[in-house]
Amino acid sequence: MGGDPGGAARRWWARAALAALLVMAGGLALVAVGSDGGLFALVVGAVLGLAVVAATGWWAFTTRRVWKRRLNLAVAALVVAYVLLDLVVVGLQGAVGVLVLTAGVLGYGATARRALGPVAAPTGPGESAPAIPPARPWLLVNPRSGGGKAERLGLAAAARARGIQVHELVPGDDPATLARQAVAAGADAVGVAGGDGSLGLVAAVAVEADVPFVCVPSGTRNHFAADLGLDRADPLAALDAFAGPERRIDVGVVGERMFMNNVSLGAYAELVAEPRYRAGKLTTAHAVLPGALRGERALLQVAFQDPQGRRYQDVLVLLVANNGYELQGAAVLGARERLDGGVLQISALRARTGAELAGLVARIAARRSRAGPEWAQWTTTTTLRVDADLADLPAGIDGEAVTLAPPLEFRVLPLALRVLLPPALRPRAARVGLRSWATVRRLWAVAAGRALGPG
Repeated sequence: MGGDPGGAARRWWARAALAALLVMAGGLALVAVGSDGGLFALVVGAVLGLAVVAATGWWAFTTRRVWKRRLNLAVAALVVAYVLLDLVVVGLQGAVGVLVLTAGVLGYGATARRALGPVAAPTGPGESAPAIPPARPWLLVNPRSGGGKAERLGLAAAARARGIQVHELVPGDDPATLARQAVAAGADAVGVAGGDGSLGLVAAVAVEADVPFVCVPSGTRNHFAADLGLDRADPLAALDAFAGPERRIDVGVVGERMFMNNVSLGAYAELVAEPRYRAGKLTTAHAVLPGALRGERALLQVAFQDPQGRRYQDVLVLLVANNGYELQGAAVLGARERLDGGVLQISALRARTGAELAGLVARIAARRSRAGPEWAQWTTTTTLRVDADLADLPAGIDGEAVTLAPPLEFRVLPLALRVLLPPALRPRAARVGLRSWATVRRLWAVAAGRALGPG
């Protein structure tokens, strides 16, 4: 394994993954035999049922009429009940095969990731530096973020018990001003316990003052914390970062505003700007988005171009991200493999109707999301300029509603932010394309003791 200290372990995990593939094949055969010919009908029925449920769900979401919405939901419920009934019948006849197949699938996923994942701390431009605990750490706690998660967990008291100076945010407070005051008073590390929207303002001060930054995930989503590899279910564990190693990562900037995740313009920016959004995301989405998906709302009139010189004049959504997000299944955005790539990712959604958007989602789900008239995506290490004939342009910065004054210039600041991480934080497992034949070939190579090339 070319000097890999975990080479022997990787070989055994790879062999276990290949064995799990055989178990999956055996389980599938048992299900096919045990179902007495019903497996094929079940698969066909499930695929057709999924298509019907997707269509009726879409119509229920976009229609104005209550009776049509109820009718579509009722049809979807009946189809789901029919597929579940078929599944129960086949499952009873081939119960052993189902259990074996499930065990094979779960075992394959776990062992393949172990065989192909990292065995040591990641290296590269943002590699972790040795831990030098700050002498006067400071933490801003938003007690209302995440439905009051910080208050329920006693996060402020736990931080103070560790010798961290804590300021609990109250209405009217400006996070950036508070962070600057803390640094001026001698703080040599600053942090935020809250959601994604709270991070950029304090992180900007950390970059400006060249002091380390700590993220404590106590919001609702905490996408940035997930991409760092933090456990979002355990905010108290993130406090260990104040005594942990340092890693440098990129940040994005639009005008004078810093962003950690992304900036959105267009339909999503309209959604987060709605006063009702925080209290009821789904209800607000249903009130705002269907009009856009029916083609009733005008597309956002902006002007920008890609590195090949192609110009774009209008979009439903324009999203500029700090480093590249992966497409995952039917989701437009998944997660980021790295935060130190030094790039901006630009995603332009130009679908004009719900049908076009539904087709795009289907292609993404099938991993065929090539650039086209409805969708374009690229990365750049330089800047992106966006022009618009508006005095104020609604935007969402890391999920928070703001207004920006065009023209907008987006840029990335490579390795500008010093982030502290918990000492016990393990390297993130590599995302492995489990459905890919290339993964099977790599597993075979590892199992045979050959060097693992880039995958």
